[in-house]
Amino acid sequence: METEIDPGTVVLTALAELRGIAGDEWIEGSLFERTVRLDRCKTLIGLLKQATYEIELSLIESMEENELVVPGVGKLTRNEASSSTWVDRRAGARMREDLAVAVASEVALDVATGEVDPMKRNVALAALRVAYEAIPAFSSLKSAGRERLGLRLSDYRKFNNYYTVTLDQGDVR
Repeated sequence: METEIDPGTVVLTALAELRGIAGDEWIEGSLFERTVRLDRCKTLIGLLKQATYEIELSLIESMEENELVVPGVGKLTRNEASSSTWVDRRAGARMREDLAVAVASEVALDVATGEVDPMKRNVALAALRVAYEAIPAFSSLKSAGRERLGLRLSDYRKFNNYYTVTLDQGDVR
């Protein structure tokens, strides 16, 4: 005969037990005992992170509104978010090089004649490449700069939209 385990009851029981342990009790014991305790805590954290992730996904999918007040718990909010990644492994280097060429060409442009001075362009390009050795990697370009220089971020990065959920527990606890 199989007994059904209620995850909510398990979590509530574990919370009650864990809150009953004094802070200094965690660090008592031999090196072996503390190492075993650390291993079990890390395993528990991993299991809870996975459970949290799955619960959040299910909440995101089932929420009809973006905000929901749960009595005795707090306010649950679904938020739209976005992230981006390089379109391929060379995209970051390609973006830096395209940016250097665009800036160098802009700096070397003779506004009176409309011609690009190749020597000024080469000096500007060399200066930018040296600067890249000191500047930490970047993954974005400001909108005004992209437009002025004719660069499209979508040539280098792909964007993903997704949702997150937050729980503001306020004064409930």
